[in-house]
Amino acid sequence: DLRQLVLVDASRGVVLLQFNQVDTALNLAVYDANSSAYPGYSPVCTEGGCSGSAPADAVAAREYITDTYEYYSVRHGRDGIDGAGSQIVATVRYCPTSSSCPYGNAFWDGTQLVFGQGFVLDDVVAHELTHGVTQHESGLMYLHQSGAINEALSDFWGEMVDLSNGAGTDTPSVRWLVGEDYSGGAFRNMADPTAYPYNDPDSMTSIYYDCDVDLSDNGGVHTNSGILNKAAYLMVDGGAFNG
Repeated sequence: DLRQLVLVDASRGVVLLQFNQVDTALNLAVYDANSSAYPGYSPVCTEGGCSGSAPADAVAAREYITDTYEYYSVRHGRDGIDGAGSQIVATVRYCPTSSSCPYGNAFWDGTQLVFGQGFVLDDVVAHELTHGVTQHESGLMYLHQSGAINEALSDFWGEMVDLSNGAGTDTPSVRWLVGEDYSGGAFRNMADPTAYPYNDPDSMTSIYYDCDVDLSDNGGVHTNSGILNKAAYLMVDGGAFNG
């Protein structure tokens, strides 16, 4: 599935432009764990649509995965998580144990997106999918500062999809909030990471910088991502900071 067009500057010998001229298409499968740790044998949603029994979380996952895929495809010429069009797999309504339902989180497990009930939000879906992109590109170790960069990349691309897909709440008051559509409130504030109740650092010298010596958060990956989030906000919207 490769028909590469490469334009080379004959005088300098450098590649000026290259891209694949073969059309690509989204390939996805969304499974429903139905409040267990085990997804069903057949997907309830694919790129073609959803079955009549698909829960709302599965329908939303299909929509937001499609939004994220199209964002990467149209704006960056990327074909899916690995850049080669491999199937994007997701499981919704996941619970590791019966006593932990509903599971209050979402994650990328190295091969698929996994969501607890209520966590299928547009920026969260794009966030977790971007962890897969990072795994296939820079491969940033999910620990300490490299892990914070990993998290910040997911926050940033999650917000870019959020602000461009026309879904969810996108009013100026929630611009740069991560997970603003979650029933319990947003998880992070990229524009002002230090704002209450987030209390994340916006610089290396912030009192909120997390050394996390016990590795409860893999070296403060979710906290210290605020530094890169602040940088991303300033690059996009501008503003004064630290003089």
